[in-house]
Amino acid sequence: MDGKTVKLGILGSGRGGELGCAVIGEKNVKITAVCDLHKERIEKLREVFAKRGCTDFECYSDYEAMLREADVDAVVVASAKPDHVKHCIMALRAGKHVLSEIPTVCSVGEARLLKAEVLAHPELVYMAGENCCYWAFVEMWKKMREDGKFGDVVYAEGEYLHAAHPDELPDYKYDSWRAESPAITYLTHELGPLLDIMDDRCVSVSCMAPDASYNPKRTRRENGVAIFKTAKGAVIRIFIGFGAFVGFDHNFALYGTRGSITTDRRTPLENAHSFAKLYEIPGSMEGAVEIPVALAYPGESTEGHGGAEPKMMRDFISCILEGKKPRLDVKAGIRMSLPGVIADSSSKLGGALLEIPEI
Repeated sequence: MDGKTVKLGILGSGRGGELGCAVIGEKNVKITAVCDLHKERIEKLREVFAKRGCTDFECYSDYEAMLREADVDAVVVASAKPDHVKHCIMALRAGKHVLSEIPTVCSVGEARLLKAEVLAHPELVYMAGENCCYWAFVEMWKKMREDGKFGDVVYAEGEYLHAAHPDELPDYKYDSWRAESPAITYLTHELGPLLDIMDDRCVSVSCMAPDASYNPKRTRRENGVAIFKTAKGAVIRIFIGFGAFVGFDHNFALYGTRGSITTDRRTPLENAHSFAKLYEIPGSMEGAVEIPVALAYPGESTEGHGGAEPKMMRDFISCILEGKKPRLDVKAGIRMSLPGVIADSSSKLGGALLEIPEI
């Protein structure tokens, strides 16, 4: 890869700016263009990038113009959730590699369109940007599952708790889609890592949404609980809590026929170790064994969502330079995103069991 550089364009200076920060200073990648509808956000991003030594890039308010005029090889699509598929397809048709923010799709129709477009451009890399799959404990659990430490997976669960203090609720000035999106449709931070660990996919779902209101600025269902059945016969429970006095955290657990493991709910996940009960360790059923791995491995940097964002961005760049298939390809992106869409449909039907199509 020495001597080769991926010229990167960023769509969406908010979340996209965070992912841009993750590659500043990395060899083999250079940010050459940024696009955002709001000029004040671009100016703010200029200041952030400048502090990190990145100043030589073009700024656009028109995405089509950036794709047409800017010197970019790849695009980070971090626009509003409802526009991800449209903007990814535009980039692919312009001959650009794509990293898509999540969720990757908002409907079955979008899933079909996106997959067809990605398959139509086999020379380009499309990758789903689920950074939580790059947390150290997720990689460790995946390796343990592959090594048979848990036996057959029976049940797994994930909780995404993301609610500000009632006196500090966000105004959604730039991202009104967040206020309008049912919480359960934003489940990839939990479902993505679990499906990656389990090497599985969801085939059906029943979902319920509580009625209580926490944030009057959110106009759609603020919480959701979904129960999924997987192709391998396991059950997954996902709770997305944007409307309760819960703060910010992620909780995970996995139970199998020869072992189980859970994150420590007493401690914020950035510092939380795992606790395992394994058949191969006598006595651990009575007293779980602590495994000292959290978001990052001991000694690793935790900058960028627990160190996950630099890992994810380096993986994206290496896939482009080395012609590798992404770990989180379009199939993985759809498998972690579409279940949330079907789960929301289930909640509207009072928890009806619905099938999840394989796209």
